[in-house]
Formats: sequence, structure tokens, C-alpha cells
Amino acid sequence: MTNQRLMYTAADVNYLLQAQVLLRSLSATQNAALHLIVFGSGWTPEQEQQLVAQATGHVTTEIRPVDPERHRAIRLTNNFPLATAYNVLAPMNELPTGKRALYVDADVVVRRDLAELFSMETKFPVGAVIDAHISLMGIPSMWRPWREESVDPTVPYLNTGALLVDVDRWRAERLTERIVEYLERYDLPCVDQDAINLVLRGGFDRLRPAFNSMPYHLMKLLRNADLIESEADIAESMVDPAIIHFHRSFLGKPWAYRCTHPARHLWTELASAANPKWRRSVDAMGAARGFAAHKARMSVLDERATAMRSLSLVPAGGAQ
Repeated sequence: MTNQRLMYTAADVNYLLQAQVLLRSLSATQNAALHLIVFGSGWTPEQEQQLVAQATGHVTTEIRPVDPERHRAIRLTNNFPLATAYNVLAPMNELPTGKRALYVDADVVVRRDLAELFSMETKFPVGAVIDAHISLMGIPSMWRPWREESVDPTVPYLNTGALLVDVDRWRAERLTERIVEYLERYDLPCVDQDAINLVLRGGFDRLRPAFNSMPYHLMKLLRNADLIESEADIAESMVDPAIIHFHRSFLGKPWAYRCTHPARHLWTELASAANPKWRRSVDAMGAARGFAAHKARMSVLDERATAMRSLSLVPAGGAQ
């Protein structure tokens, strides 16, 4: 694994299809050897084979079980599985030293080669994209204890959908242990994401929004990233994103009915290639929220987001 790029994600068996889509997107777009570690539990040998079969080209993968006993003291709100926090748990002792590792949520599509991330100069243990909706620690979309912890409310607030981790620096600064302290101290609405932001207090390398294009980058009324990001960088997140993150939003998830995300075709095409028999799920609550947001005109899209409807993957060896 010495010369391979290293990525990791977290996915239990309920996210088998999402992990397959992620892996297929990597296999189609990466120009150098890359190894993906999937942290999760409950996989059957057949499911593991189904996932591994998606790795082609320069990409290899493995599934590592999550040991609940190792982190039994951690409390996650809203019944989130322990694997949810493996973005911040894995660097402590699950990743090799001397490596740069890229974490991505399983609900992403990697659209083009990620060489830039693995070669860029970094100053901090973590690189990430500023959250498109929250953007600053004190923006009151949800309560978080910035005042109680004496954190400047104007520091940038990152989204954990994509984290560029310097493993050695992470361990030297004991980030996992410090993040866990916040998870044990508070019931945080955004769980690990709030905790890492409370620890870092804005001290992270800022990645361009294109490396974690979020639904709220596309929405006129709900995008607060304009407070920090340049107009050109926000535009890139819509017209030429490297990583598209289909997190929960008023646009819905591409594997559920009534999804209106303009890049949903990228996910569904990869899903159909991985499993032609897959079927969309029903998310009644999400659909209701999306319908209400549409009626209230809260989810109006930026005109530039229409470009996402014609996006395709940039194949390995293709022009960047």
C-alpha cells in the first residue's frame, strides 16, 4: 500500500448499494493506484464479494469490521451506528502511519481524478470544505456549544463529507481523543461533525467546494457559503465538481422517490450498473419536507446548478 493513494469510508450492510456506487465511481475516474477501506459490520461473505467486484482499474478495496467494544464509551445521538463516527475514529489506530488518507461519506459520487488532493501542500492535520449551509460556527441552524466552549462564532465550520487527513499529524495532536471528549460531553445535533469543529476551531486546510459539492451549494436561499467562498469556487462546485455529496436535504436522496437533485442521474446510472435490479426506496418524511420546502420556495436552485443535469464522469486518462 506504500505507493497507493488511501481512502476510507464507513458503511454498514444497509448502505451496500451506496458503497458500490462510490467504488464504481472511483474505478472509473482514478488515474493512479488507490485503496479504499470500508469500515462497517454485519457484512455477509456474499455482500463483501458484491462490493469487491465493483473495484476495477487502479482501485482495490477491503472491508474492515467495526469493533463496538473498542469505542463503547462513545454516545451517538439519533441512534446513529458507530460506523458513522469512523471518519474521526479510524485515524487513531486503524490507518497506516506516514500516509495521507481521504475520508468520504458513502453517499458520494467521485466524478474526476483526485490527484490534486493527494499532492497539495497542507498546514493542518485536516483539510475539508466549509459547510455550504452552516459555514460559520455560530450560524444558528442548530444549537452547538460554541459559547459554552469559548469558540469564536465566526470561525469557518467544515463539513465532514470529505476529510483529507494527515495521519501522523492527527495522532500527534490527539484529535480522536479530543473529539470523543465532546461526543461524551454533549448531545450534538451534527454529532461527529460538530465535535471535530469544536476541536479544530477553524484550524483546517480549506478545500475548494468542488471537492465536496453539497446540495446547499445549489440552493439560493439556504447557501451561506457565500460569506466565505469566492464566486468562482462556488460556481465550480456546480459546473465541474470532483466529489458530489448527496447528503440529506430538501432535494432528497437519489435512491429515494421524488429526489430533485440535478446530478441524481450520475448516482442512479452507477447504481444500475452495480445492480440492475435495485429499486428506489420510499422516504415519506423526506418527500414531505421537500414538498413543503418547494412550496415555500426554500429550495429554489441557483441557475448554474442546471449544468449538473448534463454532467458525466471524467474517465481515468481523460482530460481534467
